Amino acid sequence: MFRTWRRPDRGIFDEFEKEFEELNESVNRMMRSLGEEPLVYGFSLQVGPDGVPHVQRFGNVMPTVRGENVREPFTSSMVDEKNNEFNITVEMPGIQKEDIEVNATESDVVIKAEGERKYYKNIRIPAPVDPESAKAKYNNGVLEVTFKLKEPSKPKGKPVKIE
Repeated sequence: MFRTWRRPDRGIFDEFEKEFEELNESVNRMMRSLGEEPLVYGFSLQVGPDGVPHVQRFGNVMPTVRGENVREPFTSSMVDEKNNEFNITVEMPGIQKEDIEVNATESDVVIKAEGERKYYKNIRIPAPVDPESAKAKYNNGVLEVTFKLKEPSKPKGKPVKIE
């Protein structure tokens, strides 16, 4: 697309118009080759109660997404120290409650859904949780999952006196 500068016969604006037409056609060809599924990519930034910012990605454009036409849903997760809970909110429009599968361990939560759309998200939990305490509800495309935090274990070891 690089051309040496020349003075067009009909004015510089005609040359700009021609370049924009070529660019528009190139973008149209690229968009037609991508398919009909919309491309989604974004991130959320939240500042936790501890003052530390947390950045999370979502979408279906990233290389970490598993399989074709699988989206990584927008997810928000927060440790609620006041209520001793870990809360996850996941946006998954176009899915029925029966299509959602949530599997949890003390340190990870995997959320999968296959329906009109496909979603997949693996969430690392910053503090150990009790998977047996999980409660989930799904309403209007939003999944909310709550876990009770495990009681912090007492520090192991013996204090050492410094001379």
